[in-house]
Amino acid sequence: MFKLFFISFILLLSTPFTFSQTIYGIDVSHWQGNIDWELLSEDGYTFSWVKATEGMTYTDPMFFNNISNGMATDIVMGAYHFARPDNNTAEEDATNFLNIASDYIGPGFLPPVLDLENPYSGGQVIVLTDLFTAQQLSDWVAEWMGLVEASTGISPFIYINGNFANYLNPSLNSYGLWFAQPDENLDPPTNIGSWSEWGFKQYSWWGNVSGINGDVDLNIFNGSISEFNDLIGLNTAEINHPLARNIKAYPNPVISHLTLDGQIPANARFSLNDMNGVLHPIKHRDGRIDVSKLQSGFYFLTILIPDNPTVILKISKA
Repeated sequence: MFKLFFISFILLLSTPFTFSQTIYGIDVSHWQGNIDWELLSEDGYTFSWVKATEGMTYTDPMFFNNISNGMATDIVMGAYHFARPDNNTAEEDATNFLNIASDYIGPGFLPPVLDLENPYSGGQVIVLTDLFTAQQLSDWVAEWMGLVEASTGISPFIYINGNFANYLNPSLNSYGLWFAQPDENLDPPTNIGSWSEWGFKQYSWWGNVSGINGDVDLNIFNGSISEFNDLIGLNTAEINHPLARNIKAYPNPVISHLTLDGQIPANARFSLNDMNGVLHPIKHRDGRIDVSKLQSGFYFLTILIPDNPTVILKISKA
């Protein structure tokens, strides 16, 4: 079996905001019902996390629908898991998440996330800080994060609020922080405990966006477009394989002809699929591929090189 190396090139759309940071997204679950992802994309949102699982058995009933429909647009997608340390071991929770979401973890996707907040059971809130010492809860989180990272090669993020940020051990601050502070403004979050940096801020629980009926959580990324692309495309050691580094495709986004540069032997084979998996015929000649007849959107260009890792380039067709 060939090992896949996936280089992600992402075109980030302009957003409906005018602030200095311009990378905005949402997070959703089955509570948002049926989502028109095309409308959401046209509204200028760049990314979305989707609830995949909870505890050791639950799968969100809209997960596969949400993530596949989101992937069919130019929105960068990712999966998150709702933690249930009150009921299960970290291994049980991690196994459930990996069984469902592994295909949606890796370059081109948002990092996987552990959503740590107080769950409800029988209409009553379960206060995790009453059930566990800081050490016990931190150990549970560390085990979940370690299992997911070991399985996927991707370092997870943790979603928490200020209470948990100040309760968990500082040893966890090596993981990326998605911080819940729904204060309806884009200022950097406060009270982030032992974390010195934050990656994402959930700044609203009451967003109103095209394509979703009702409220939705709104988020902002703390960084530049280049840093966002690094996060979703280069956050795995495998991407540093010499062959993957040496193959380039430009311009990207492309209008008519894509030029390939790098160590591509004459016996390499090429294929092009859209985000729905449909194969599109292409002709490769003298390092150039004609894509002028393709519709706008994202495509995966696969380069199969005998006795070498398969390289997949994510291409944006303007």
